[in-house]
Amino acid sequence: MRIILDRRSCQCYDQACESHFGWHFLRDEITPVDCTVEVVDDNREETTFLILDKDGVDKELVVNDENWAVAYDSWRQAWEQQQAQ
Repeated sequence: MRIILDRRSCQCYDQACESHFGWHFLRDEITPVDCTVEVVDDNREETTFLILDKDGVDKELVVNDENWAVAYDSWRQAWEQQQAQ
């Protein structure tokens, strides 16, 4: 799955975005929200997010079985851990 999110004009503050992310995008049924630009099922097990963020940095986050729990709690923390690797 590939999902593009555009947070640049989103009115959702960061803490709400963190909690909404897991609920809307990491469960069996994806439920798009205002910042959702595109959802493409590419038949991959992992989900790749391209997040066009408010800070001007485009963030790519790959969510798989190994980091699902971290991403569910905080997409930003999962992205930061991914960047550190």
